[in-house]
Amino acid sequence: MMEFLRKHRQTIFIITISGFFAGVFVGFGGYFLGRKSINDAVAEVNNIKIPYKQYVQIFNRSLNDMRKEEDEITEDLLNKKKQEVLQDLIQEEVFWQEAKKYGITISDGELAADIHHYPAFQQDGRFDQRAYYHILRNILHTTPKQFEESRRRQIAIFKLRHLIASSVGISEAELRFEYARANKGDMSKFNEERASFMENLKQQKVSMVFAEWFKKLNQTVKIKVHLQEIEGGA
Repeated sequence: MMEFLRKHRQTIFIITISGFFAGVFVGFGGYFLGRKSINDAVAEVNNIKIPYKQYVQIFNRSLNDMRKEEDEITEDLLNKKKQEVLQDLIQEEVFWQEAKKYGITISDGELAADIHHYPAFQQDGRFDQRAYYHILRNILHTTPKQFEESRRRQIAIFKLRHLIASSVGISEAELRFEYARANKGDMSKFNEERASFMENLKQQKVSMVFAEWFKKLNQTVKIKVHLQEIEGGA
């Protein structure tokens, strides 16, 4: 179950979240009309602004990665990457706001422990501060403050997903009923297949809970996207 939750890009999560963010560019808040500059927000989530500079920083980092993998970077690839980066930023802000509503907080100690366990920041199995600053500055092109804020958000978002998923339970009666229905009443292998069937059934229920949650968010979250206005006038 925990492995299912850790895989941020697992199929069921992609299916549900793609439906949620499909509206970002079509009808979901729409474009905020008016002249914008590069110093403004690239998007707003419930009136909380996402800085355009933050978007550019992440996009440039993604573009550098693309250059290592792609022989030719077409306009279509660039536009696709722009949308992906923007959607990721909006997604993070939406879930961060929801995590705070649930009262989820991340202490400085918890954040430090998370960062110290990054293999890239370790030397001989221990956290190395020089390696940490070197990677942030020269590879990720970000500051410790920005990186740590992002990690704090990601930990909170993981806790939020886990909290929602952990609310899903399956009784013995429900398990037997669903197994019998799936196997046309044949219970001869129930004990042998019980554990795997339980896991699959739980994942199905978790996906339905997430889908319903995303549906409710889609109805309440207010998103304004300004990318076209900023880059169109830049």
